[in-house]
Amino acid sequence: MRPTLLAVLAALLLPAVAQAAPRVHTVRAPHRFDVVGAQWRGGPTSVDVRARRAGGTWSRWVTLDKAEPVWAGGDDVVQVRSSGRLSGLRLRYVNARVPAATTAAAHKTQVTLPTGGTLPIIPRAAWGANRCKPRDIAGYGRVDMAFVHHTLSLNAYRRSESASIVLGICLFHRNVNHWDDIGYDFLVDRYGQVFEGRKGGIDSPVIGAQAGGFNIYSTGVAAIGDFRYRRLPAAGMNALARLLAWKLSLSGVPAEGTVSVTSAGGRFTPYPAGTKVTLNRIAGHRDADSTECPGAALYAQLPALRSQVAQLEGPVSHLDLAVAQPKLVYPQPVVFAGRLTPAPGLGVPPGAAVEIRDQLPKGGRVLATVPLAPDGSFSGSLPLVHDDVLIASFAGGGGLPRVVSGAWHVTVAPAVSLSSSAASVTRGATVSLGGTATPPKSRVTIDEQELRGNRYRRVRTLTLRTRKGAFSVVVGLNRPGSFRFIARTAASHLADAGQSAPVAVRVSG
Repeated sequence: MRPTLLAVLAALLLPAVAQAAPRVHTVRAPHRFDVVGAQWRGGPTSVDVRARRAGGTWSRWVTLDKAEPVWAGGDDVVQVRSSGRLSGLRLRYVNARVPAATTAAAHKTQVTLPTGGTLPIIPRAAWGANRCKPRDIAGYGRVDMAFVHHTLSLNAYRRSESASIVLGICLFHRNVNHWDDIGYDFLVDRYGQVFEGRKGGIDSPVIGAQAGGFNIYSTGVAAIGDFRYRRLPAAGMNALARLLAWKLSLSGVPAEGTVSVTSAGGRFTPYPAGTKVTLNRIAGHRDADSTECPGAALYAQLPALRSQVAQLEGPVSHLDLAVAQPKLVYPQPVVFAGRLTPAPGLGVPPGAAVEIRDQLPKGGRVLATVPLAPDGSFSGSLPLVHDDVLIASFAGGGGLPRVVSGAWHVTVAPAVSLSSSAASVTRGATVSLGGTATPPKSRVTIDEQELRGNRYRRVRTLTLRTRKGAFSVVVGLNRPGSFRFIARTAASHLADAGQSAPVAVRVSG
């Protein structure tokens, strides 16, 4: 198989490492590889690896954790060492070469910084994301803070190799970790190149996999390299600061200060679900999860990073959006309200408005344009035919930068009606049941339930095809008792499940 094919993965089972002095295992890979990662059960949380090409010299040792690979760049021999006993250690190899010309020729997205200037961001297409398509559509939350990571890749990579490193990380995250997509929203290399990470829109609050337990509230940026002992070079730090200044300002988040967020729990974080945690607005991965990431050297650079980002941000404005009822039944409209809070010393521009946007994968449409009151408040309603993700956006003006709100997930269940030709019949008779599902659905199910004691219990379920949403069926009732029927539509990725009111039928003996 050619190494350029998607996600070439190989697994080698290594014997357990003794608990005494570190033992080193040398493994000849089945083919040259660009990225290598490891997985094991129990034991220490990390192992050391190094690699070389046959006949070449060894790279330096790199500490590897279970979720992240390291860049090798075409090596074919690996050594692994650990001071603790490991069970079932497996090495995972990925080939991920992106032609340098592909990245060089890419049309980079230019974003405007709040205090002036632009920042180029290399899009997914330029690092081969067509070879690492997401398993699922993007999810959206809100950005209250940012987490900084490092990727543990060897620091000696060339500028032209950065795109291949990003692709290799994506393939490892998706195919080995079984995540939906690359974990980070953005990646920054030591040369100052910025890469779009997880799919879903660079200016949207995409939920990444950057900090287990806290992903819904944050954005995640990874510095490409191992920064335990070496600082991120100035070019990388400047790009990281400019990126965070743009992203945090866009979300109305100041670079300095703290925020209180609630842990969702999980195996990556020491904070149980429901725990309130106070974190810096720009935090290291280690602040929330059980890890040494982003490395001691880069972690020590974070205070200076916060100050630099704050200067690049300037005064911060904020946009809120709230939905009164996120679960609707068609044709109930979604009712929303919010407020634009200008930065101190600034006011709401006369005639300003916000846009309510659709954030579905094929969305991006403006669903409503709503004027702002002098105090920055706005409200309105709009009809929705299917489930949607809504975001408010202020385009900027009057000295205020562009700013977006967090996302609201709104579900829309179809209206399902059901009626019966009779409310009471004798045993052996039939009743005609009919109804509609609006908006139309291709299938409905009808549950027949019988009253037994003081509870209704399901007798059978009928599955019917509809004709433009309409359906009908004749049902025989062969024993006396109290029955009821409920029509339902199944949930889909665009609609919530629908359900009719129950229809009662009494059968006499």
